[in-house]
Amino acid sequence: MMSNQVLLSGRPTSGTAADSPAQGRAEKASPGRHTGWLALLPALAAFTVGYQGAADRQMWNNEYATWHAAVLGTADLRHLLSNTDLVHLGYLMIVRGWIQLVGDEPLAMRLPSLAAMTIAAAATTLIGRRLAGTGPGLVAGLIFVLIPSVSRYAQEARSYALVTMAATLATLLLLRALEKPVRGRWVLYLLAVALMGWLHFVSFLVLAAHLLMMLRGTVDRDDNRRYQWFGYVGGAGLLVLPLLTVASGQSASISWIKADLDAVLRFPSDLFLSSRGMAAVVGLGAIGALVAWRTGNRMLPALLTWALLPPIFAYVTFDVLHLFLPRYVLFTLPAWAILAAIGVCSVARLLPRSTTAWSWLLPAMLVLPGLAYLVLPDHRVVRASPVAGQPDYQGAIDAIRRDMQPGDGLAYNDVFGKLSDLAREAVDYEMRNDVKPRDVFLAVTSVDRGSYSASECEDKDSAACLRDTDRIWLISTTYSSDPLEGLPPQRAGLLRKFEVIQDDQFEGVRLVLLSRSD
Repeated sequence: MMSNQVLLSGRPTSGTAADSPAQGRAEKASPGRHTGWLALLPALAAFTVGYQGAADRQMWNNEYATWHAAVLGTADLRHLLSNTDLVHLGYLMIVRGWIQLVGDEPLAMRLPSLAAMTIAAAATTLIGRRLAGTGPGLVAGLIFVLIPSVSRYAQEARSYALVTMAATLATLLLLRALEKPVRGRWVLYLLAVALMGWLHFVSFLVLAAHLLMMLRGTVDRDDNRRYQWFGYVGGAGLLVLPLLTVASGQSASISWIKADLDAVLRFPSDLFLSSRGMAAVVGLGAIGALVAWRTGNRMLPALLTWALLPPIFAYVTFDVLHLFLPRYVLFTLPAWAILAAIGVCSVARLLPRSTTAWSWLLPAMLVLPGLAYLVLPDHRVVRASPVAGQPDYQGAIDAIRRDMQPGDGLAYNDVFGKLSDLAREAVDYEMRNDVKPRDVFLAVTSVDRGSYSASECEDKDSAACLRDTDRIWLISTTYSSDPLEGLPPQRAGLLRKFEVIQDDQFEGVRLVLLSRSD
């Protein structure tokens, strides 16, 4: 059996906590084993911070896509997943059931993500407690909460918060299984690893860190825990293998992701959604890594692997997997928080009476408010509505709802709708309880196509599709001053026979009401 002090110092115990001076100092610095309840503090903080603004920010394209898939009938969902997004099957099943229970309002759809980040904050605290002590564990949980991208994805109806939760829970359950390798703990670990894979297979990269934790947390090569780890990870892999096999053929749906120099340079700050927060946490993490190396913390390689391997892997395999996207590796943030917490608490070594149980408290009280001050502007940015860089579809749709008349039509000139009809999905969601204007150029719906995008009338058939519609609301996101630029020539020619009777500009969206002039 392995105690928490083995994880911290890398030295096996032989009966007492003070078999060596190093172990004696570590035990003296620990407030006691019954401090796990402190994880409730970061959990409460994560829920409080994540809840702020969760109901106010309008949905954006990824969330519209979640809703589109989650409310489909079983046959239609199967049709969609046979073509795309199978990698998100686990999350879609969760949200599908959740919507049936609580509804599809934005806050309701985001609650699973909020709960997931709350659990992830608690798990980060408990992992840090095992790897570095109670003080660093608590500070790690609070640093995790302060990272703007944590609260950003705590209030988004997508899988990234749940992936982060699954990765942290799996890591915590592994450490518990290594401490007491009973079957129940190993089974829970297996289920957590399987959940990681079903939510997003890229999270399996954390298993490299788990391998190092297992190797460095066991004393000899014949330790049964090594065989148990390989067996249970293999079992989890078998549970996820069917999904991986089928989903591997759908990489075209993320072919839009870039890994050029600009994307590489922006990646760290985009991961944290704060350049200042990133610099502070990574800087403290570097100090923490140095301290852990000098004090012989055997889990340092595992923490560094958890923090660094996923983005590096995503970059070097980009040509094949197209995974170089910051939110895909959001689950690395707990490792950065733990390393940063070790860096913060190492300042206590410079203080008098630094061996007391609560010597970490003073540097934490100095650093955490400073970090909060640094990232506060970024927390405001991530709560902007609409999401930065996204069109204000909701504003345009509210204007349509307010002024539309019976018989009105609706048309789109959406430059964002290359892989999915973002404007159409926005209209479908925002007007889900209303009578919508007729989609005049719609030929085949996205549901019938098993896709996130519909198909429109051929150019030569545009007049027949238009029929005798007298008024058309045009939602245009073209960058041109001409709202019709970018449409097929014959369709644009048809619409030019209408006169503009209303022209409203929203953020990233132009809403033009056209009336037949002939």
